[in-house]
Amino acid sequence: MDFRLLGAVEAWEQRLQLDLGPRKQRFAFAVLALHPNQLVSVERLVDLTWPSQPPRTAQHAIHVRVSRLRRAIADGRGGQDDANIITRGSAYMLKVNPLSIDVHRFRAVVTGARQEIDDSVKVSLLRHALSMWHGPPLADVATPDAAAVLCQGLEAARLAALEECLDAELRLGRHAAVVDELTDLVAQHPHRQRFQAQLMLALYRCGRVTDALDAYRAARIRLADEQALEPESRLSELQHAILCADPALEGPLVRHPPRTQLPHEIWSFARTDPLSDEVAVDVRDLSKRYGTSWAVDGISFTARKGEVLGLLGPYGAGKTTTLRMLSTVVTPTRGEISVAGVPGTRHNEIRKLIGVLPQNAGHPGHQTGLEFLTYHGRLFGLPRSEARERAVRLLGQVGLGNCGGARIATYSRGMRQRLGIARALVNDPAVVLLDEPATGLDPSGQRDILTLVRTIAEARGITMLLSAHAAPEVERICTGVLILERGKLASGQVMTT
Repeated sequence: MDFRLLGAVEAWEQRLQLDLGPRKQRFAFAVLALHPNQLVSVERLVDLTWPSQPPRTAQHAIHVRVSRLRRAIADGRGGQDDANIITRGSAYMLKVNPLSIDVHRFRAVVTGARQEIDDSVKVSLLRHALSMWHGPPLADVATPDAAAVLCQGLEAARLAALEECLDAELRLGRHAAVVDELTDLVAQHPHRQRFQAQLMLALYRCGRVTDALDAYRAARIRLADEQALEPESRLSELQHAILCADPALEGPLVRHPPRTQLPHEIWSFARTDPLSDEVAVDVRDLSKRYGTSWAVDGISFTARKGEVLGLLGPYGAGKTTTLRMLSTVVTPTRGEISVAGVPGTRHNEIRKLIGVLPQNAGHPGHQTGLEFLTYHGRLFGLPRSEARERAVRLLGQVGLGNCGGARIATYSRGMRQRLGIARALVNDPAVVLLDEPATGLDPSGQRDILTLVRTIAEARGITMLLSAHAAPEVERICTGVLILERGKLASGQVMTT
């Protein structure tokens, strides 16, 4: 499930929006979602809902609203136990993965971005985090006073992330791309001097020296008239550097940082060049309509051999539908697909070229891992002895070499995901499609699975396309990302070269 507080308060399960009820009921949900896995007392909910004079029935009203919210979430989650409101005495708790709530996902992605030394990765992460905002937090449920109490620091965090993103863009030499955005930001936030400095630098690097100096003069006049302040030293020093045509202000040469080095302890494959100019997947105007709704609407992209391409976005963005069209399970309404040069109309040929790990892959608990992989090898036409040999080799390569004889029913979630990745490699594919491969795993398990994905791509030259709700670790291992929102391509960014 996907819970949104950055703008209107909403809850989504895939493409279905849950009915969270009227405004005050949605407000109660927002309070719980701002404090996931923490107890919030009924008294606190009453005070926030009626800050001056609560009615005598206030506590009963809170109980009724929470009960209705619990029912709405239970109806929408389709049997999954990924969100629930529980009662502890006179308090309530929203038991949920915090990353399913956009506020906490935003903070996590920003934190991950600040740990990056590669500015291109930093920009992609920060832009992704900022794309989660669709308006002021709790825009349709909270009064200004309640929002000030509950959302303290959120707007400042957004602006700080935006400033850091623009600093990184300028370090990458993208001054021409951000100068219009900075012009608008200075107009919207005239007293944030970091935006002023960024605009001056971008204008100077675009050859607009006069405009850069005019921007400084306008900022100085505004600060003096409205706040009786002088510009910060960074602004006055930047003005002096512009007047002197300081060479240090010139745009940097674009550098290509080395690729992330990942451990390869469990791999015995001969290395190939992970990226080449060879196109493995080519998508043009891919679209899928269900009734009157477009699940995917006109997306286009290419993926090269050995690339790890992430499809990111909230639930209902179209990620799974895109992967299912690439796997030929779903027929596009319009658009063209090719895999390793084979057009999407030749389904049987494409199925021989791809491996797939569905989001909710089923595994027969009565079989052992070795039996499971051997069986699938036989389905692809391998002789029994060769199928068994390949199964043994794949189990070792995904870190299950000592577990192949154990029944799958005894495997943990992470072990089943590793087995699913091995299953996707049985036919030695050119392209592997992974739908939410890290879902349901703890942070350590997510890192292990995603590192394994990147290692496979690098070691075998296989193209990997994986979908994810949102996780900094996904962006970290990808060579590129596509951000989908409501079926459309919102952003695309090459991460590494």
